[in-house]
Amino acid sequence: MRMMYKIFLIGLLGIFLFESCYDDKGNYSYHAINEITVKHDFFGDTVLRMYSFVDTLRVFPEISTTVNNDPDNYEYEWVAVGGDPTIGGQYTLGKEKDLVYPITLPSQRYSVYFKIQDKSTGLTTISSLSLQLSTLFSQGWLVLGEGDDGRAQLDMVSTGGEDTTLLKNILQEVDIQEWGKPTCVFVPPYRPAAALNYIHVGTDKGTYRLSTSTLLPIEGAHLKWSFYDVSAAGECVMTEAVQIMGYYRAALVDGNLYYTELGGQQTCFFGSPSNHYKGDYDLFPVGDKIGYSVKERGYATVLYNKRDGRFVYQQSGYGTPIGYCADMPDRVGDPFFWKPGYEYVTTLNCHKGSGSTYTILKDGSDFYLYSYRISYSFGIIKQLMVKMDNVIDLDKAEFFGASNMLSVIYYTVGNKLYGYDFARKKCELLKTFDGYEITSFLSDILVQTSRDYFYIALYDPSKPASTGGEIRKYEIVDDVDDIVIKEEKGSKWEGLCKVKSIAYKSR
Repeated sequence: MRMMYKIFLIGLLGIFLFESCYDDKGNYSYHAINEITVKHDFFGDTVLRMYSFVDTLRVFPEISTTVNNDPDNYEYEWVAVGGDPTIGGQYTLGKEKDLVYPITLPSQRYSVYFKIQDKSTGLTTISSLSLQLSTLFSQGWLVLGEGDDGRAQLDMVSTGGEDTTLLKNILQEVDIQEWGKPTCVFVPPYRPAAALNYIHVGTDKGTYRLSTSTLLPIEGAHLKWSFYDVSAAGECVMTEAVQIMGYYRAALVDGNLYYTELGGQQTCFFGSPSNHYKGDYDLFPVGDKIGYSVKERGYATVLYNKRDGRFVYQQSGYGTPIGYCADMPDRVGDPFFWKPGYEYVTTLNCHKGSGSTYTILKDGSDFYLYSYRISYSFGIIKQLMVKMDNVIDLDKAEFFGASNMLSVIYYTVGNKLYGYDFARKKCELLKTFDGYEITSFLSDILVQTSRDYFYIALYDPSKPASTGGEIRKYEIVDDVDDIVIKEEKGSKWEGLCKVKSIAYKSR
């Protein structure tokens, strides 16, 4: 019995020894993970700032792998995804490891993804960089004028790159059948909806809308497609347009006032003309400029009813005239009355004080300046009326402007530029541009608003219309005795078309 017990113990021990020596040949397979590492200074928090149609995006990433170094085992793809909700889009830039891409994308911010696929495992590694892209069209002055055939030509003084660049005849290759003489160019302030940002190029044959990013006509470019009733749109000759607080747009089209509210809309539609009174649909002629607030951003627009010789206003909001114009009340003791009965000359908007609007009227050989303020909180406030004594050839004036800081009006007669200080009733000849014609004048009320500048457009009649134009920038100097202007160095742009209208584009 004892012997049997020992044999049992020895057998049991042998079993344990056998198990410990047994080599497990089960169905197990272990592989090292092929780790892919991508390195480049652009990947991470860096934001590249480049220019489309100018720069080339070059990225040569360093790639290391832990197992499979066969270059044929990998597939590559570079993809750019736009971040602007109005443009967006996904663009394939390349399918090689090293990216050399001459940029031709719309202006916006992009996330650029670099994808590496391991073909043996199907796994993908992704790295990314940020790209802020502008184009030569992104920033600068749009210049609308006459070409050699007398029809509209669109040039641009681009400040979007490292240097100022002159872009000529941007719409040269575009086939627009009804393309007439230039009237105005309008660049709305940016809104999230793309349709609200379209640039408007006006001609005497119709007005056309351009893409902000490409400066090419959009689908359905004619302004008539912005009317609720296309059959009632008319020729759609736009001569003036303004935007208030980004939410309201007023325009003079075919000589009539159109006023629309943009809030909540994804596009801008015009209804019926507003230059009539409530319940009376007899349209009255209005002055060719719109008075509006460039500082306090009051909702109202002010126009001059040329038929009745009086000021009227149009506004959106509860209890205010919507879709028609209304008269403004007068009170005893006011500095002037809203119905002077005089002939309309022009209207100017500026930043002086809390923001001022000037309307110049004419009574025979006498001229009067009416100053008022369009306030967000207090409505339309009369400021003063001045008889413009001592003016020189004001009855021959073609173009007007106003100082943002001083009580000075500027006007041109032929090739002469005058300044009139209406506080001191002093008129001065500021400059004669010998050998040139003055073709346009623009007071800067939207770009450099903390200082006082204006732009004057000239044309050399000895040159072709397509290249004989130029623009010069002047600073208005605050002087207690005289009206002083100073030409800004480095801000003279030549080789332009015969300028009719200019507008600043900032994106």
